[in-house]
Amino acid sequence: MTPHDIRYLGLAVLLLLAACENPGGGPQHPNPLSLNGASADDLVKRLGPPQSSQDLGNGETVYQYDWSNSYVAGGYTTSGGQLYSGSTLNLPRTYVPEQRVTQTCIVQFTLGPDRHVHKINSQGDGC
Repeated sequence: MTPHDIRYLGLAVLLLLAACENPGGGPQHPNPLSLNGASADDLVKRLGPPQSSQDLGNGETVYQYDWSNSYVAGGYTTSGGQLYSGSTLNLPRTYVPEQRVTQTCIVQFTLGPDRHVHKINSQGDGC
């Protein structure tokens, strides 16, 4: 393995680790299920004020939070289903264009009369 190959391998590892940390570069949101049992005050401290809230009339209140995360995917060339390595072999190459991917999440926390979370509903691919 040449020093040139080692540099490219090191760069690939760094890019992979950076992408896994937080692909969109936006704020990290906690797993909604980890907030089960949290008080209303703790919820607001962790997530900020809810985008909407609704009093259900039976002592329960629903707090709703919406967030999204965007990142750019693609922007590489493949040969035979694998990343193109620059080989001189006569393999067909296909460019995968860049595209912006947006993941959204809507979470509803139902607080009981004691003002603690006792039910969590979430939907979306960014939860």
